Amino acid sequence: MSRHTARIHALNLIFQFPFHPEWNKDLLRDAAVQYLVDIQDLEGQVRGIAPSDEDRTFIENDTFGTFAKLSEIDTLIEARLKDWQLNRIAKIDLALLRLAVYEMQYVSGISTATAINEAVELAKVYGTDDSPAFINGLLGQVANG
Repeated sequence: MSRHTARIHALNLIFQFPFHPEWNKDLLRDAAVQYLVDIQDLEGQVRGIAPSDEDRTFIENDTFGTFAKLSEIDTLIEARLKDWQLNRIAKIDLALLRLAVYEMQYVSGISTATAINEAVELAKVYGTDDSPAFINGLLGQVANG
């Protein structure tokens, strides 16, 4: 599994955060474990491949890291919004922003350019027509401090 594909799986979990306000660290861990079992079964059946231990670790690190730093990440995003509020951002765009900001700010093995590029590419697939430009612009502001 590529890092890109693993990032999509992390995005799927991060996207669920607003829909599960009851989640705490333990409930998220349970949901992630079940999700990883499900993709293990699906990937194995559909493509004859399954996520490796390294893939699962990457997905878990991005998901749990984003959850652990959610307040700080949201503060960074909100500080760059002009005449807009966090709760008005499309849920998929918010998930993409949260994941990218987490990787930019807290993951040493991923460059800022890679985090931004991945978020923009995923926005082209999962977001609206306006999502890639919005995400690129906001993440550029985060990158520039």
